[in-house]
Amino acid sequence: VSDIHYEPYKDYVVVRFRIDGLLRSMYIFNKEEYQLILSKIKLNSNIDITEKRKPQDGKISFEYNKKSYDLRISTMPAVFGEKVVIRILYGNGFNYSIDKLNLTAEQKDKLKYIMKVKSGLIIVNGPTGSGKSTTLYSILQELNKDEVNISSLEDPIEAIIPGINQMNLNKTLNIGFAEGLRCFLRQDPDIIMIGEIRDEETAEMAVRASLTGHKVYSTIHTRDPREVYFRLEDMKVEKYLIRDSLVGIVSQRLIRLLCDNCKTIIDEKNIDGKVIKLYEKCGCNECNFTGYKGRSLVAAIHVIDNEMKEKIKNINNDNSLLSNLEMIKNLKALLINGNISLLDYENFIEVEGLSFEFKKESKL
Repeated sequence: VSDIHYEPYKDYVVVRFRIDGLLRSMYIFNKEEYQLILSKIKLNSNIDITEKRKPQDGKISFEYNKKSYDLRISTMPAVFGEKVVIRILYGNGFNYSIDKLNLTAEQKDKLKYIMKVKSGLIIVNGPTGSGKSTTLYSILQELNKDEVNISSLEDPIEAIIPGINQMNLNKTLNIGFAEGLRCFLRQDPDIIMIGEIRDEETAEMAVRASLTGHKVYSTIHTRDPREVYFRLEDMKVEKYLIRDSLVGIVSQRLIRLLCDNCKTIIDEKNIDGKVIKLYEKCGCNECNFTGYKGRSLVAAIHVIDNEMKEKIKNINNDNSLLSNLEMIKNLKALLINGNISLLDYENFIEVEGLSFEFKKESKL
């Protein structure tokens, strides 16, 4: 569960959990009980218990069964009372590595090449909830060596990694990404991770830092790698500086996996000269009768080498540059292994606008 939603209505309160990216209704109880729960949440997260007319934020940290949890609390006045959303950050439970990211052998090679480059800017892009932080943490985990100084500025810190200097944004003290980055540059860093490039000042400083011998990792919320280039342009970064600083872009999404316990075979298909079994979702106790359990990464990785830097000069006239078409390779591997259904495969390709290349390539 990544988020818990308490939603008050006229006579009752619904509790929904976000599991594998989708909300599911789990509990319904009366409003009297909710008032007690709401008061307890507010007290524990240092939120003003008397204030019910304006949104408030707080946090709770606790240990349970020898595991650390950080809860980010957000309250909001709605028609029938205060809605509460709790985001769960699994503090010390981080155990990801590049090998667990479901990348093809070619993608792993490209990512490792990007990581070896001594300086430059690496951007991970994708919508909210597409696993960008997990990818960045996996990369930092791999680079986390005794001879390297790694500093990260996050909002909020989602997982604590020993050996990395992690710093939270602090709105009260006016510490944003730009201010934090300015501080990091005085701390003799080798590698800097900025949670997100949101404004012109942060963009300019990230680019300047990457051009002065530092390795900078960050995220931008865009649909594809082309938009990363245009977003940096919109943030008033000069074109030649973007080309000179960028060394790699990772574009990613998450796709839900079929539950291994209940998926059923419906057909067989010939894909690339190989007959594979096609599965569809079913539903059982293990997957809460949704047919899905867990999610997997679908990515497109672009190395911005000298050849690509030359091509980028023509980016406005060439739509094939920095596209997401490479995601089809990840999808095809998942389909061949029986991890996703043909319907989910086709829906993903249609929603992400990869239809033309898909019809040409897949022959399904």
